[in-house]
Amino acid sequence: MDYSPLRTASAKIALFFEDPGKRKVAYLLAVVVVSYLFLFFHLGDYSLKEPDEGRYAEIPREMVEQGDYVVPHLNYVRYFEKPPLLYWLTACSYKVFGISEWSFRFPNALAALLCVVITYLYAARRFSERTALVSSMVLLSSFGFFAMAHIVTTDILFAFLLFASLLAFSEFYHSEQSRFLYLFFTALAFAVLTKGPVALILLGATVLTFLFLEKRISFLKRMVSWKGFLLFALVALPWFAAMCMREKEFFQFFFIDQHILRFLTTKHHRSGPVYYFLPVLFGGLFPWSLYLPRAATRLWRVRELRLFFIWSIVVFCFFSLSGSKLPPYILPMFPAASIILGYFFGTLWRQRIRQSVELTLYGAFFLLAASATFIYGSGLANGYLKPFPDLVDLSANISRFSLGIACVSCVIPIVFAFRRYRRFSTLFYLLGGFSLAIVLGLMLHAHVIDGFNTTKELAQAINRSATNGSYVVSYGTYHQTLPFYTRNKTYVVDGTGELEMGSGYPDAKGLFFGQEELQQLFRSRNQVWVVFKKKKLDQMKKLGITSDGIICRDNRCLISNKPSESPGG
Repeated sequence: MDYSPLRTASAKIALFFEDPGKRKVAYLLAVVVVSYLFLFFHLGDYSLKEPDEGRYAEIPREMVEQGDYVVPHLNYVRYFEKPPLLYWLTACSYKVFGISEWSFRFPNALAALLCVVITYLYAARRFSERTALVSSMVLLSSFGFFAMAHIVTTDILFAFLLFASLLAFSEFYHSEQSRFLYLFFTALAFAVLTKGPVALILLGATVLTFLFLEKRISFLKRMVSWKGFLLFALVALPWFAAMCMREKEFFQFFFIDQHILRFLTTKHHRSGPVYYFLPVLFGGLFPWSLYLPRAATRLWRVRELRLFFIWSIVVFCFFSLSGSKLPPYILPMFPAASIILGYFFGTLWRQRIRQSVELTLYGAFFLLAASATFIYGSGLANGYLKPFPDLVDLSANISRFSLGIACVSCVIPIVFAFRRYRRFSTLFYLLGGFSLAIVLGLMLHAHVIDGFNTTKELAQAINRSATNGSYVVSYGTYHQTLPFYTRNKTYVVDGTGELEMGSGYPDAKGLFFGQEELQQLFRSRNQVWVVFKKKKLDQMKKLGITSDGIICRDNRCLISNKPSESPGG
């Protein structure tokens, strides 16, 4: 057999990658292709999840419907908790692509992609193509980053804009080119427009600490630019000014209650111990997090990484000291941590891995994961799970996924059983492949994910049988995904939740009422649909709200006072 064409092709490929410019472009294309699998594959094939996705999908939907892009409304009630940038981007997506789960998630996934891309471009510019490729892949394949790219909140967009601002500062610090200073102010302004003035605190503390340690505090004078301040003001201030003029409650609620009191107190019932974010960081950066302590102790003296260490510490400590804690809050440190890990793997790429604590923990974890997923996916545990029928049903639905993960998990300890394969490059490929297998498996089972933690099926049942003038009632709590899927307002009984502030306005009074009003409404001639948590079923019966047409999906139920028209009738 003539192998000369194959040798010629191999030589051409090798010659292509010898050119740094072409290699950089090829790696970037590889990053974009893999990003599609992690971020966009089956993006719209599962339902909106309670509570965050329902909230962030409905607000821009109402903006498009009502034409008011200044004052956010949730369930047609004023809602001032967050600035509007994510709402505006989502509304634009609705306008272009129509209203759907995919168009809702597209801006969030795009922000995640841009975050990965700028991580690659910066690392390639400042370090090497290999470090850039590894850094971007570490970020992309981290479980926490992947999860937040698929469950929409403001955090991915906020992390991208903050990191863009941080990288722009770094470039300005090294080159003093004014374009990077303008980019710094612009990205910072958009970050403020995403989540508020906390962006100024995080960036300000990081820049000051960095310049102090660099013994260059005087560099602040070079950052004073009237053009930069003007750019910031033009982007960030108009919406805040308009809101303060239009809504007298806005300043007190947004700045005092949602920022100062949220940080200083536990009034929002989201408190946690000071070490709250340690397991979040470990799980969020997994499967790479086991090497984060070693990377930190090895590289903290590397001057080129100093800014990223400071940024990570500032973000982690700030939210650890806050009186309000949620897992996504530390997401802005993930890109910086990924560059640190990318530099660590990149510099040790061809070196052998000696037997270490990390290697032992990886082996134990993957063997345990292989055993657990095999037992669960094969149905061997079903006898022990009889008290939990939902877990038994889930086992049947995801059996191939579980068995696939069991096989993939076995590969890693098997490969590292051979000493000649114990290299950091091998570990990178194995961990990246493991993450990719998890992601593809989850997305191929989007139909299973679709039914969890949502009112989608209940709303579809309402839409099939609802008549003009029918009432959709959310009992006990405000079910966030209900208005999006019914395309209509939801009446709320005994549970204003985060609508409490907006419920005080005169035009919102009719949307909130008590149990007696619900009883009267249910007995009236109006068609009434009530959605409630399954655990409140006995409570509904005591109120006399019963029907033959009750249906339940996941942990939520739907009941109607018109059995002949109800989905169960």
